[in-house]
Amino acid sequence: MKESKLVKGVITTVAVLAFSAPAFASADAGFKGRAEKVSYSDLNVDKENGAEILYRRLQQASKRVCGVESIRTVRGARIEAEQRSCYHESLNQAVAEVGSETLNAIHEG
Repeated sequence: MKESKLVKGVITTVAVLAFSAPAFASADAGFKGRAEKVSYSDLNVDKENGAEILYRRLQQASKRVCGVESIRTVRGARIEAEQRSCYHESLNQAVAEVGSETLNAIHEG
């Protein structure tokens, strides 16, 4: 009986940790090594409203790690294309890491 309660407690703890783990927006290509932790422990990502808020957070983090915020500069078309590619790859990876069907549906639009 005590063992059963302990197992349930451990399973509950693991489930809570799994759902409150942060997602990471990280950059590849010419922006390697950059990552940003995005917390969503305050959101229920299985509900549309929570997933939409997290999606906006992930979009903003992906923009920051890939330098997309300053995309309209004189750096040239190649850099702009790299930044856009980095942004999309970073966002795709972060959404996949969360593993929420609701978030995936928003992402796939």
